[in-house]
Amino acid sequence: MTDKKKIILTIILFGSIWGGLEAIVTALMGGMGTLIPRSVVLAFVALLVLSYGRYVLPLRGSILLMGLVASGFKFLSLPTILFCQFAAVVGQALILEIAFTLAQNRSWFRKAVPMAAVVVVSSFANGLFFSFSQAYIFQNHWWLDRGFTGLLNWSFSTGSLAALASLVGFAISFLLIKVSMAQFSRFAELRWSAYARTAIAASVCFWVAGALLINEAVSGCFF
Repeated sequence: MTDKKKIILTIILFGSIWGGLEAIVTALMGGMGTLIPRSVVLAFVALLVLSYGRYVLPLRGSILLMGLVASGFKFLSLPTILFCQFAAVVGQALILEIAFTLAQNRSWFRKAVPMAAVVVVSSFANGLFFSFSQAYIFQNHWWLDRGFTGLLNWSFSTGSLAALASLVGFAISFLLIKVSMAQFSRFAELRWSAYARTAIAASVCFWVAGALLINEAVSGCFF
């Protein structure tokens, strides 16, 4: 996929899917008292969507750009914008971008086992980045009060569940790519008008869903 219009539209599509699903999960799961931590479900969603998007569009920077699109959903909560949530989305996209780019450089991109290891490591890195940035950059008292040891404990306890969820999301995405990549590429290349209409319609639907649900989400950065 080399046409600039297709590249831009594909980035918008997967960024919108990720941002919309994040809004849906956040609204449905509500606060922190759920059986499964919200961060675990969000990790699954992120890897499911972004892995597929990166294999469809294996260009450096594509995951980060999808993350910037997805972060736009956080502005739907105007006039209350929580920049800690914005940073969480962009930070995760940046970590995955670095991880997938390194994997491509080492020719691991099409190999399931090395990529599984990359996903697990990047998931723990994201957990560490999220918890410590919330505490020490955004001065979020819910995180800051845990202390350094408490942040590490969260990153490797809940982080382990998030890593497992990320691995499952990646595995599903990897299998979907195996069975649908050719059809997706053929649809985008040979039926451009239909692909453009479908991508725009899907993106709009996720933005509308996000606009309706984002304000139902619990305020704060409690994942």
